[in-house]
Amino acid sequence: MPRADSLELDFRQPEVEPATIRSSQWRGVQVEFSRLHLPAEYEFAWNGSSHYLALHDLILADGEMIVDDIPPAPGGDLRNKMTYVPATCGLRGWAKPVPRQNTFTVVYFDPEVMENELQQESASVELRPLIYFNEPGLLSTMKKLEAAMFASSSSTSTLYVETLGLVAALETFRLQHVLNHRDSRLGTLTTMQERVVREFIEENLGADFGLDDLASAVGLSRYHFSRRFKATFGMPPHRFVAERKIEKARYMLSRTRLSISDIAAATGFNSMANFIRTFREIQGIPQTPIGDQSKKYKKTPCINLIITIELTYVFLMQYHYSYQSCGKNTNIVPITLASAPAAAA
Repeated sequence: MPRADSLELDFRQPEVEPATIRSSQWRGVQVEFSRLHLPAEYEFAWNGSSHYLALHDLILADGEMIVDDIPPAPGGDLRNKMTYVPATCGLRGWAKPVPRQNTFTVVYFDPEVMENELQQESASVELRPLIYFNEPGLLSTMKKLEAAMFASSSSTSTLYVETLGLVAALETFRLQHVLNHRDSRLGTLTTMQERVVREFIEENLGADFGLDDLASAVGLSRYHFSRRFKATFGMPPHRFVAERKIEKARYMLSRTRLSISDIAAATGFNSMANFIRTFREIQGIPQTPIGDQSKKYKKTPCINLIITIELTYVFLMQYHYSYQSCGKNTNIVPITLASAPAAAA
């Protein structure tokens, strides 16, 4: 395969460079073994077109690794820890190693070659990043590969090293199969499915979409999607979507000058009454009047409903105008039941 885009190291002391003991390449696989001479701080980055698998023999006094939008992983004792990053992702970070012989071994897999070589092992597998993980079988293979790369090229069989590289690729994909199966067994959405669902919801907050639209986005039936969604997010789809719509509405209320009816439409509500009711439920606004009014209208549920809607509407208007009137001499006319829109009543 074409030479993989190697991990980039940028040392904060320009005179310090890593010692690459050996770099070998075969069709679809490339292996690099590097050793750091001094405990010098450095930054690293990788964003290649191949899969990335690294075995760390590092102890870091400080540092972190970031893979796409995954929270940063701190450094520390990384001996016998591994990192896997699929070709669709990238990694970056910085490290401050302690004074010792620190090494790392990196294997790069060409996605197309691996798909043909491994066939069913790599088919239909959702590849996810794994940072500083430990899996005994794969670790054993990577340790053998590390030892073979550390030895002189004359004392190591090329066939042996190439075979280890392919075995490492095979065991990586098998591990991904296990993780996918575990998610399915637990009844949750996979990491990729969760990301697709979040993106679909955020991109369609202004639309009135249904359960079938969400389930189709990840290739599940409505029944199985609903169960896995709740197991993943801790709430049913309609509640999660409602909370995201109201969160967007709150942002628009405080950051724009749009009318409340326009904001309701922009967040996918088909009526002002539906918007106010959902806003009240999500924000925890009491359903019944409080104080003396609750006693006065205790046996008049229709009046209670009207007052509740009015109080909710007043709350929304105050929330809205608190932004518009900030720093201005704006005269806000108190809203009464008579001035509330007919849709709300």
